[in-house]
Amino acid sequence: MYSVTVTHGTRKHLISFGECPSPTTEELAMEIEKVTQVPLSQQKLIFKGKQLEIGNIELRSLKVAPGSKVMMLGRQLNSESEAIKTEIMKVKSEGEKISSKISDLEDQLSGIHNGHLPSEQLQGEALARIHKQCVGTVEQIMKLLEQLDSLQTSDQSMRQLKRNTVLSTQKLLDRCDKMMEKL
Repeated sequence: MYSVTVTHGTRKHLISFGECPSPTTEELAMEIEKVTQVPLSQQKLIFKGKQLEIGNIELRSLKVAPGSKVMMLGRQLNSESEAIKTEIMKVKSEGEKISSKISDLEDQLSGIHNGHLPSEQLQGEALARIHKQCVGTVEQIMKLLEQLDSLQTSDQSMRQLKRNTVLSTQKLLDRCDKMMEKL
């Protein structure tokens, strides 16, 4: 059985992987999250003075043998941070849906510009419909940015998550602007 001892602060946790012959650093981090309530995104795993990259990397390949000791640095999110993270993740999810919608509109616009509609009247109607959908999409994006703007936190990791989400949401706005220029 593959197991490692994880120290977090003054506490030690024995993490066992049952019959798994070679668990990954990501699997270790997920197990640590279950035991310590420290989110994977907040964890830093240290083994023999070096930080382990969390991903699909087998512990054995990093010389973390069964019975080894790994130190974990990180802290639990407080309830305020957890609530903010939930709101940010909702905005990210909405942003992904909007991104898909923008891609569809971009494809439609490309088809029109490539002459897939035979008459100018049909092209005009299609362009007007795309313009209307684009304006609605911009309004949705602005609402998402307002939601993000209303979230206040002193938690550094939540501020970084919010900042990254704002940047990706602004990129959606840029895509809409470029499409509107082509209309």
